[in-house]
Amino acid sequence: MQMPGTNDAGNRAPDPGDIERSVVRWLRDELNDPEITGSDNFLDVGGHSLTFSKLNQFLGDSFGAVLDMRTTYEEPLGVAVTKTQPVESTTSITR
Repeated sequence: MQMPGTNDAGNRAPDPGDIERSVVRWLRDELNDPEITGSDNFLDVGGHSLTFSKLNQFLGDSFGAVLDMRTTYEEPLGVAVTKTQPVESTTSITR
């Protein structure tokens, strides 16, 4: 039985506020713009597909979550963060 506030693995679900602060901090560093806030739009601050991919890699590694591209491109960052999804477990491909 899953406890409230936990994910399927029984770990505490990440706090959206923590994710938003991390996204803003990461984007400020990546785009060299200390003025970025959660009310900004990803594309308007200079984000693009490569930035999005790198940001999702960071979020997956840090929080086990990823952003939806459409929401991130169309909505303010704070809204996009509320719609993060858990990283799907993938199987490695052997050669």
